[in-house]
Amino acid sequence: MKQKKQKIYLVQIGLKKGFFDAFGQDIVHSIQELGIQKIEKVYVYDVYRVYGDVNLSLVKKISQFLFLDPVAHEMKIFEYDRISKSAFPYVEVWYKPGVTDPVALTAMKGIKDLGINCDVSISCGKKYEFSGSGIGKKLLETIATKVLANTLIQNYVIREG
Repeated sequence: MKQKKQKIYLVQIGLKKGFFDAFGQDIVHSIQELGIQKIEKVYVYDVYRVYGDVNLSLVKKISQFLFLDPVAHEMKIFEYDRISKSAFPYVEVWYKPGVTDPVALTAMKGIKDLGINCDVSISCGKKYEFSGSGIGKKLLETIATKVLANTLIQNYVIREG
């Protein structure tokens, strides 16, 4: 009997247009302190991988009740293998396998509190999109290792947009 391939969804939560992103601004300042002036703006998103015995409807329910503040945030959900291209280069930062992910543990408790008893797992990370000129992989690598990720406990993924 052929086993059904498990779907993985990526939930992306970011501030709505018009809201000031203090965290993104702090990242820009940290990058500038390294002597890098090419970055004009950083857009910061909370990202969640949701997988297991889930479908899009269940992922939406979990996301709306646990991750989303509908006043300040907007949400996008992608099938993990069909992530749309970004207009900007970006870095995603995730905990390494085996490292405790406290936000994921809280989310798993929240899922049980919602009465959802199916097999579902979550991992949590951050996505940083960069606006500016001349942003290449080498620059993103420097930013990822010096500002965004603690490489002892976190992995990062670079996408050049």
